[in-house]
Amino acid sequence: MTRLLAAAAALVSAAILSLAGLRGGPDVQSLLSAAGIEVHDGDTISAPLNGERTTIRYLLIDTPELHHPRRGKEELALEAAGANRTLISSGPLRLEFDEELRDRYGRLLAYVWVFLPEGELLVNEELVRRGLALPLIIPPNGKHAGRIFSAMEEAARDGAGLWNRSENRVFTPSQVWSEATVLAGSFVTVRMTLERAEERGRRIFLSQGKLTVTAYRNPRTEGLLALGKGDRVTVRGKVLLSPRGCEIPVASVLQVSRDSDG
Repeated sequence: MTRLLAAAAALVSAAILSLAGLRGGPDVQSLLSAAGIEVHDGDTISAPLNGERTTIRYLLIDTPELHHPRRGKEELALEAAGANRTLISSGPLRLEFDEELRDRYGRLLAYVWVFLPEGELLVNEELVRRGLALPLIIPPNGKHAGRIFSAMEEAARDGAGLWNRSENRVFTPSQVWSEATVLAGSFVTVRMTLERAEERGRRIFLSQGKLTVTAYRNPRTEGLLALGKGDRVTVRGKVLLSPRGCEIPVASVLQVSRDSDG
């Protein structure tokens, strides 16, 4: 393993591989030197590539915003950025790409692996495992979705990060709405009695009053379709403000549990 790490370091220090000809696809990879990397937040960095500074957005995850235009610094944003900085400084890096190479903002989309003495670590996955990120799967990318959701289950079980923060912050939808400006960007638990449960297009909506739980339909969220009007549920996630009230996006049924009638 030491020889593997040394070999990787030698490759990285020799040069950053050219990205000019990349067209995407899960087998495309690149080595990246830690020199000159700037951490923007928990899921975004920039680095010199091909003589230009390139913004790199981590695939399949979403961390709290450090510089949101309306909410400013979200809860756990500093912790996520700090963990990201520590992880990517731990050894040479390898970027792995998926089906789409760039997002609509022109950012390079990547899985970021760090070479450690004990083996490679997927930084995207580790941030979820620490409760500092939630899954964000945007097709057609999804190569490591299984790993990401397994890390989410582990974080929820261990009460890591956001799962710990939200555990004892229990609100009703009306309380969330009345404290919306304070709670926006924070992780909470909400107990709801559903007034509406519907599917529109690719999205699922569960609502009570001014609070709506939203999810994109996929194998991890299809269980939400079994819920209906009158069901009592407990939801855990981040509060966002929307034009029609408050929203809690969820990535998995793990964030929504049906309450017992007893």
